Amino acid sequence: MEGEQQERGAQPFAHLGAPNAALYRDVLQVFARAKERFTVHLRPEDVASDLGREDDEQLVQALEKLVEWGNLRADADTGRVTTVEDFHRKRFLFQLTPEGHAAEQAIAFYEEAIGRRGALQSVALADIADQLEA
Repeated sequence: MEGEQQERGAQPFAHLGAPNAALYRDVLQVFARAKERFTVHLRPEDVASDLGREDDEQLVQALEKLVEWGNLRADADTGRVTTVEDFHRKRFLFQLTPEGHAAEQAIAFYEEAIGRRGALQSVALADIADQLEA
């Protein structure tokens, strides 16, 4: 999974124009919040729990796509292996990559700037309306 991303290069903003963009944004925000709490690795069930949803195939596919785009890194999860069957079952721990973290910071900055500018415009419009009435 990780090697595939490295071959094509990181595309950490690709999720913004993809179908299910809202799910990708939600998943990446879970990782950004976890990083703020110094939590490095998350399992799919951790992400599902944080989002208040089931650990379903759609979430697993979203995680895999984010790995492909370079936002996340997937490492084999051998921490809870108790049987040979568990060892052969694909389990991953996911981690925000430097590219994914930078993209999240850029998006957060953009959203904050747009929100602030919109608020300033509303205030300015109110002032303009007051001046016109005077």
